[in-house]
Amino acid sequence: MHYKNNRKKRKIIIISIIAVVIIALIIGIVLFLFLKKKNNVIKYEDKIINKNFFNQIEINFETKKVKRDNRETSLREEFEMTEDKEKQILSDKEELINYFNDTVYELSFKDDYIFIKNIYQTKKILIEAESIQDDLGAKSVNSLQDGLFVLEFNSQKETKDAYENFKNQSWVKNVQLDEVWIINSINDESQTVYGEENVQNEIKYNTFGIGAMGIDNYKKIIEENGNPFEVVISTLGYGVRFEHSYFKDRIHENSYNFILESKDINETIPQGSRIAEVLVESTPNNVKIMPLVVVDKNGYTTVSSIASALEYGMRNSNVICYELIHKKNHIIDLVLQNAFKENVPVSCVTTVEEKETQNYPASNETTIAVSSIDKNAKLSTYSGKGEFIDFAAFSTDVKELLDTNIGVSRWSGAQYSNAHIVAQIALIKSYKKDFSIMQIYNVLKNYSKDIGEKGKDKLYGYGFPDFSKLKISDLDKENPIITEVKFDNETWEKSKQIQIIASDNIRVLGWAITKSDAKPDKWNEINEIRSTLDITTEIKDNGKYYVWVTDSAGNAVFNEIEINKIDYKPPTINYSIDVSKIDIEKYVTININAQDSDSGLHEMAYSWDGVNWGADRNILKVTENGRYTVYVRDVMENVESKVIEINSFPREGIATVGKGKIIKNIVVSSSWNGDINNGVRITFNKNLNIIGWNITTSKNVPKKFEEIEDDTFDDDNNNQVNEQNELENTNDTNIIYNLNETNDISQGYNMNYTITRTLKTGITYYAWIKDANNNVKYQSFSISKVEI
Repeated sequence: MHYKNNRKKRKIIIISIIAVVIIALIIGIVLFLFLKKKNNVIKYEDKIINKNFFNQIEINFETKKVKRDNRETSLREEFEMTEDKEKQILSDKEELINYFNDTVYELSFKDDYIFIKNIYQTKKILIEAESIQDDLGAKSVNSLQDGLFVLEFNSQKETKDAYENFKNQSWVKNVQLDEVWIINSINDESQTVYGEENVQNEIKYNTFGIGAMGIDNYKKIIEENGNPFEVVISTLGYGVRFEHSYFKDRIHENSYNFILESKDINETIPQGSRIAEVLVESTPNNVKIMPLVVVDKNGYTTVSSIASALEYGMRNSNVICYELIHKKNHIIDLVLQNAFKENVPVSCVTTVEEKETQNYPASNETTIAVSSIDKNAKLSTYSGKGEFIDFAAFSTDVKELLDTNIGVSRWSGAQYSNAHIVAQIALIKSYKKDFSIMQIYNVLKNYSKDIGEKGKDKLYGYGFPDFSKLKISDLDKENPIITEVKFDNETWEKSKQIQIIASDNIRVLGWAITKSDAKPDKWNEINEIRSTLDITTEIKDNGKYYVWVTDSAGNAVFNEIEINKIDYKPPTINYSIDVSKIDIEKYVTININAQDSDSGLHEMAYSWDGVNWGADRNILKVTENGRYTVYVRDVMENVESKVIEINSFPREGIATVGKGKIIKNIVVSSSWNGDINNGVRITFNKNLNIIGWNITTSKNVPKKFEEIEDDTFDDDNNNQVNEQNELENTNDTNIIYNLNETNDISQGYNMNYTITRTLKTGITYYAWIKDANNNVKYQSFSISKVEI
């Protein structure tokens, strides 16, 4: 039994060991297959690396001459070998073949010539696929766009192996090696081609097209109205002399060199800076230039650098100025299609047709193709032509700013016509950054001057866009936006501070506040160039108002507001006078009744001196005639005053006596009937020998005199004549004369004589006397009430 149990245990152990071995084998196989799948490209180090791009290196063994793409060079220059090594290789073909053995370089022979090619020299592969399922150990994987990738490897041999592998992968839709191209730059022509015309007197700007195409007018509109979007032009081509002062503050920080994979954007081939010169002068400061260098100093470019630069420009700029013409390429087609889908315009230069390039990418249906015209608006000799041409532009008279010592003052070239169209697109996007390619295209089309066959033609497209007559109102159809009109309509104030907050898509020009909804004729203009408005103004009356804001294009909008808490008006004052207590208690009561229809009366509303206020000071008791001033205020401290005249108490009168010695004094009583005093006592001087008197209102001698009775003389002056005598006027001449009449009246000549008369204020009276010698004299006087 024990033996059987041991056998059973051993059997279980053996089975377990076998199971573990089988599982380990399975894991090993899976791991092997996985690792094989993940890294079926052997890591290589290149035996030989070429320093420069090339399409073909040609060696003449007879002459020992070496050429790279028809340019004389040396093996030392191209492959970094020593002079001795170069001599050794060139001494024997076998040596040369052995040198390139076990490399990716392909050698071919013809007579005494050996030709060297290398299709893997960029170490990059371009792949179309939904995703990269296996990068085969790539150094980097760059996604250009959905479904398009650039893979870079560490060595040329790895690139070759990966390329062969990718061709057999089912998940790879298309694989393409990175091609190296030689870019044939479009030659500039010096101004002498156009007959050495006196362009200094003819051209205002560094380039003819700026004035001829109304670019200057568009630029001026932007500068005068401000608030443009930042617009970035990526120039895909040769770079720029970015350190030159002309480009100060106009080069975008995201500029990049895709052929050298560095930030060095210095010009590689002359033309790049002149293209940038046109762009800078044609646009205001909101437009930045972003050079994307894809051509090296020897004129080489690669498909991957162009495709990467295009994709980068599409993501980081608003319009692409394509400075190159090259062979058609499927990968570049894909990126151009994506740029069109993303509404990033790509404007392309054209030139005299070459079979190899066929004016690509201008001929691509997604790009804008530009032909070139001279100063007479005729097709230039170097211009491209074809059904694909969209617009024409001037390409002549570009001033040489950077190399002033080369003997050429101005240039002409197809690149500059393209730059003018790109500048116009940048100007359009300055206010319409979100415009689609078709919207931009239609603006260019609608402003184009048709200079060829009617409609679109193969030479000029729709003609050249001309913005000479453009106005800000053509660009701006949007009303300003009044964000808020702030004011306090809850508390009473003497005036209301109104804050107007508004904005405009371009420029706010002015504001107004009116009583009607009719557009104002006059505006409070804002001198600053700004797109926002935040001002505070004052309204002094309640009522309905219209708050307006206008922009520089004449678009206007208003908000309606109602103001009902303004109180700058003082209270109204009414009063009454109670004289019921005057006889007994000898006072008069002034009762004040005030109202305020706005903020209401102040809680301490009344004062009789403007200093001391109280709620109960609306009643005043007075004991004498006079003028009394009452003050009433409302809640807003608006103060009204009123002068109240009290003349209810007996009021004395006064007399004003003219020059003379007739009247001793006049006493005016306090008994009045309106302006008539009922007891004016007139006392004549002594020693006048008076025998008669009269009171008249004229200087004419009266015909009659009242005789003086003896008993009217009284030293105490208490006798009065109380009867009312009618005043007489006479037509006699106004003289004092002796009547030559004699009377024997002798009593009391040296006594005071007093009479009492009822007289009126405001009249000049004349007191006449006749003495014992019949001499007649007068003295004037008048009476008035004592001023209160």
